[in-house]
Amino acid sequence: MARRQKQPRTAAVTDLADEGYGLTEDQRFAVYGLLPGETATILPRKKKKGVWLSLHENRQGEHPDRVTPACAHADVCGGCAFQHLAHERQIEFKEARLKRLFEPLQPLTWMPPLVGSASGYRSKARLGVKFVTKRDEVLVGFREKASPFVAEMRGCTVLDERLADLIPPLREMIQTLSVRQSIPQIEVASAKQGLALVFRHLEPLTESDIETLLRFEATFGVQILLQSGGPETIIALSSEQVLALSYDLPEEALSFDFQPLDFTQVNYAMNERMTRQAVELLDLNKQDCVIDAFCGIGNFSLPIAKRAGQVLGLESSVASVERAKSNAIKNKISNATFEVSDLYSDEVAIHSEGFNKLLIDPPRSGAEQLVRGTLIDSMERIVYVSCYPESLARDSSTLCGRGFRVEAVGLVDMFPHTTHLESMALFVREPSHG
Repeated sequence: MARRQKQPRTAAVTDLADEGYGLTEDQRFAVYGLLPGETATILPRKKKKGVWLSLHENRQGEHPDRVTPACAHADVCGGCAFQHLAHERQIEFKEARLKRLFEPLQPLTWMPPLVGSASGYRSKARLGVKFVTKRDEVLVGFREKASPFVAEMRGCTVLDERLADLIPPLREMIQTLSVRQSIPQIEVASAKQGLALVFRHLEPLTESDIETLLRFEATFGVQILLQSGGPETIIALSSEQVLALSYDLPEEALSFDFQPLDFTQVNYAMNERMTRQAVELLDLNKQDCVIDAFCGIGNFSLPIAKRAGQVLGLESSVASVERAKSNAIKNKISNATFEVSDLYSDEVAIHSEGFNKLLIDPPRSGAEQLVRGTLIDSMERIVYVSCYPESLARDSSTLCGRGFRVEAVGLVDMFPHTTHLESMALFVREPSHG
């Protein structure tokens, strides 16, 4: 039966799924790169949750919003889902998804989407590496659509151009290493002052390998780091310590140091607009005391501190808290403190007396424990930044049941050409619950 299902077939797609693929009318086939109303030969690849993920060929018909992808690898590479759909239509598609989720909560205002450039925006990525024995060739790039294989790439239009330009020379250099079969990935990060590449290697490098990497580092002006195990094993190739990268919030005159594996927003331009909007929504003055939950390295904490009386940043990562503290010192911010806190416990242990406003920027799983806890009892205003709209909608329902109304919701175009949806919501306490 499975073999018969995997046979090519001609079919049309009638809908566009949240995951970015076109769905056939019977919902059995999810076709990458097809838009509603288009017909093609469907090539099923693997089954996931009852749906066959498929590629296509011989497309017929053309959706009015179809565009020619800027990237030559868009049809195969799984890094992007929407290069074939006009950017403005991508925004509308994501907004529609967000509005469906928030329809029961009836936000008072829908904020205009924050939109930026759709190319060269990505400052961090995890690139797969694969030595293909049959071809005697190394591949470096993102995974293919509907496949665990690494896509054959010569560049990338969404990566920082400096990182994208390194893909061909990386392939050539890794080809010459004795451990080329034991390098599964490279974490890449760009900053205003340089690039960092973290090579994960499963076998020890030889002296010759080290010399090859040193030449690459010098030739291309990057910092190479080696990772033989967990994050604690990361070491710099040619210096005694890992050099700090940095990014700026120019309007705030703030600069943030970070390490390659620290969490930072991948889109610096949109991060600047997002932090500005969050600070505006908090409506701050010097009498306000603000908690920044899931504060990371202080990305929101420090601009908030410039307007508020006091800021407390909370984060479960010890390394991030230490980085946030050093960033506060670097920027001469004295009214922001940072603490390690388990924000996923059933009752978050935080002494919140005196704090009246809250910013939340959690991972995909959301902040379910936090919004159910006593911390929010003293809050007048909450700004929630989310990278996963389903967990945001869930937590929003909880907040509405705890005396808040959804004042405003809006999209942040942090990840153009992908299905990832960043958004922001403002919650204000209802007068009757004050």
